[in-house]
Amino acid sequence: MDDDREDFVAAGAEEARRAAVLRPLVQAYLKGTGSLESGINDAVWELGVSRATVWRWIKRLAEEGGRTSALASRKRGRPTGTTLISGKVEAVIEEHLRRYFLRRERPSLSRIVTEIRSACWQQGLQPPTRRTVQRRLDAMDAREIAKAREGAKAARQKFAPVVGDNKANRPLEVVQIDHTPADIILVDSFERKPIGRPWVTLAIDVATRMVTGYYTSLEAPSRLSVALCLTQAVAPKAELLADWCAMFLGPRR
Repeated sequence: MDDDREDFVAAGAEEARRAAVLRPLVQAYLKGTGSLESGINDAVWELGVSRATVWRWIKRLAEEGGRTSALASRKRGRPTGTTLISGKVEAVIEEHLRRYFLRRERPSLSRIVTEIRSACWQQGLQPPTRRTVQRRLDAMDAREIAKAREGAKAARQKFAPVVGDNKANRPLEVVQIDHTPADIILVDSFERKPIGRPWVTLAIDVATRMVTGYYTSLEAPSRLSVALCLTQAVAPKAELLADWCAMFLGPRR
């Protein structure tokens, strides 16, 4: 778990370093002013990658409004969510899952797969594999499945929020982390087009209600958000406090 957290933090830091080097080149690329050759050569040397990679990253940043996530490593192959089966087969799968699987009798998945494949053969369609049916089932709402197969009471007990007080007697005995979208819409620095609402991740001490750490990002909350929030929570804050004082109170005379 600690190794995964360190990997996420390291990956995020590397993406931020790349973005800092490339954003001036992206701005020049979008404006079409001057030659980029000198800047490209400097970026190749500083980032330790090929010219083709630098150009690819510049175009990604330009297309995605300068977001740091544009520089994240991308998996090869089909994008997530891509389906290769026909809409008719999809309809057969959905109908059989809802009609036969979501029942109190709770038939097995193997039986439903057999029924789906039989129905496809009868309609002259290429039947799906068991793995395909399993993926469609995994995509369904877990609470809906539990309610249909086990009853509303069992679904409430399994998925309803736990009611009660979370108390702590000493500072830092319990620290809670939560995420919320900020009430503001950011725009990109190139064309001033809306990018979206940033997410704010907060670590709050239950005993004192003090914010011990925070992290903001345009990306949806993830393990990376939690890891960077925890990193900020445990890190010394003298330099951060000095920056805030300079921002709000002005430089010392």
